[in-house]
Amino acid sequence: MIIVLLAVQPAYSQTKPIDTYNNKIGFDVVRNGEVVGQHATTFLQDGSDLTVKSKMNLKITLFGIPVYLFDYTSVEKWSDGVLSRLDVDVKDGADQFKISSSLNAEGLIITSPSGTFTARGPIISTNHWNADVVRQSRVLNTLTGKINQVDFINKGEERIPIKDSYILATRYDYSGELTDTSVWYDSRGRWSKLEFKARDGSIVKYICNTCKPQL
Repeated sequence: MIIVLLAVQPAYSQTKPIDTYNNKIGFDVVRNGEVVGQHATTFLQDGSDLTVKSKMNLKITLFGIPVYLFDYTSVEKWSDGVLSRLDVDVKDGADQFKISSSLNAEGLIITSPSGTFTARGPIISTNHWNADVVRQSRVLNTLTGKINQVDFINKGEERIPIKDSYILATRYDYSGELTDTSVWYDSRGRWSKLEFKARDGSIVKYICNTCKPQL
C-alpha cells in the first residue's frame, strides 16, 4: 500500500522540531520598513505525531485607515515525519477561501477552490518551518493548494537582523514555479527570516522576534 511506503519515507529529518524551536517561532511582518503584522508558528508533539499551527495577520493602513487586511491560519498534522493532514483558512481582503488535504492509501488528497487532486509521495508545505524543504524539488503551496516544482539556490551565510540583535543564517532563493521569495535557516536548521515580493511590488520581510543571539 502507498500509505505504508509513505510512512517509511519521512518528509522531514527533524524527529522533534518542537525541540528545535522550543515550542514556538515568531516574526514581525515588515513592509517598506514598517511593522504591519505578526506571524507565529507553534508546535505540539505527542509521541510520533506532530501538530504545527501557523498564524499570520497583516494590516495595511493609509493615513491611519485600514485599506487591506490579510489573515492566514494553517494547521498541519504530521505522523512519523509524513504530512497527513493540512487545513488552511485565508482571508485576503474581501476574499475568503479554504484549502485542505488528508492522507489515504492513494496519497495526499488536496482540495482547494480550483478542485481536488491527489499528490503521491511525501511532500512539504510552504509554511517554511521545515528546513528540509531546501532539499525538495516540489512543495505544497498553502496559498493556492497547488503542487509547485521548485529549485533552491544556496546564496551562502549572511548576517541577518533579529529583534534587538543579529544572527548568522544561510539564505536560499526559490526558483522554478515559485520566485521572488528567499528564506533563511541557521546552523541548527531553524527558520530565521523570510523575504518576498508582494502583489503590489512591495517587499515584505519576516524579522524573527523569538530568535536568540548566537553565542
